[in-house]
Amino acid sequence: MLARIEDGIAGLVLAAVLGVVVYELTVRAIFGSSNLWTDELSRVLLIAMTYLSAIGLTRDGANVRVELFIDRMGSAPRKIVEWICDLLCLCFAITATVLGVRYVQESALFGISFAHSNLPFPLWAAQSVIPIGFAAISLRLSLRLLGLRPDKPVASAEA
Repeated sequence: MLARIEDGIAGLVLAAVLGVVVYELTVRAIFGSSNLWTDELSRVLLIAMTYLSAIGLTRDGANVRVELFIDRMGSAPRKIVEWICDLLCLCFAITATVLGVRYVQESALFGISFAHSNLPFPLWAAQSVIPIGFAAISLRLSLRLLGLRPDKPVASAEA
């Protein structure tokens, strides 16, 4: 259920990116004018897509790893190494969540806005993808550490 929600949001953000880019290209081709907000909004949406993709990769166990060494390990050592890696990644993700919250709070406190494009929402709203994304990654890593993960990681691109 959670995976469907994550994938659904990622799909909506991807559709929004495509919609904004197609709109900008159409307006530029037909009317010869450009909108500053389309560039800024597409950038914000692409950043959100990056975080959403990271959540899905963490969920599926498809994060970057040195498979040359891991594939040569037996089952028990491999599980230990993967557990340690997940634990270290969880520590990083929790730290990034906390620091991300502070970053967003400072932007909100100082009232920082989009300087050039005049997007109709404050900058902290766009920046909130950082702590939300890392919090979701922390949730996924916690579930994996508790044993609620796929039995096998996703196959590598080389396979």
